[in-house]
Amino acid sequence: MKKFAIALALGVCLTAPNAQAAALYTTLGTKAIDASTFNNDFTAVNSAVLSPFKYAGSNTDSGLIESQVFKFNGKTTDGNPLYAYAYQVAVSPTAAGGDPPHVDSLSFKFNATGLGGSPGSTYGYIVSNGKVGDLNLSGTQTPTSLTLQPDATTGYIRAQYVDANGNVPPIGAGQNSATFVLLSKQPPSDILPTVNVGGPEATVSLQKAYVPKAGVIEPAPVPEPATLLAWAGMIGAVVLARRTRRAAV
Repeated sequence: MKKFAIALALGVCLTAPNAQAAALYTTLGTKAIDASTFNNDFTAVNSAVLSPFKYAGSNTDSGLIESQVFKFNGKTTDGNPLYAYAYQVAVSPTAAGGDPPHVDSLSFKFNATGLGGSPGSTYGYIVSNGKVGDLNLSGTQTPTSLTLQPDATTGYIRAQYVDANGNVPPIGAGQNSATFVLLSKQPPSDILPTVNVGGPEATVSLQKAYVPKAGVIEPAPVPEPATLLAWAGMIGAVVLARRTRRAAV
């Protein structure tokens, strides 16, 4: 039973390397929770990083990226620590080169592979109201998609905010995003990589954000007993089905 549980939790990590490399993007499942629940379950391990960015042609900052890392207060299934990497975006109300600024997307190296997991798994949170740790933007616009581009030893996260097909606009001037959170078993790195900000112009400043230390990271399930019990039920059903098929043969 325990081996089946490990296999289900590992998800993408158990995929053959060639198959994993063939997948350009993996959509990351997220769950909506409120800020009070998150703050009760996780404790900050460092100070928030506030990193302004400036688009070309702008005389003032065009926006701000905030990030902070938290550690799960409870016990995980394998006994290893679980970290939550939280991100927010604010867009300046001032005009950049005559046009109001906006943010279409964020992308950055996350030092992780296998965060996608099996279908229906959750590997992050969306917090659309309330203050998370020291991150105080507390906006409402969530990513229309949150994806991982896997690599041999690292991954690249992309948070897309605009969706032309769904008629969802970008984060506009004077607006803030909701908090999106990515889960990892790795503690934060001492090196803060640059975040690429998609918008009307290229950025001329180097904005930074917290990411995990380098290394292959196993997917970490949302630390909720109900989720773990549901997994156990599915595993039992798979085992029973296999035994039934063998008996029939």
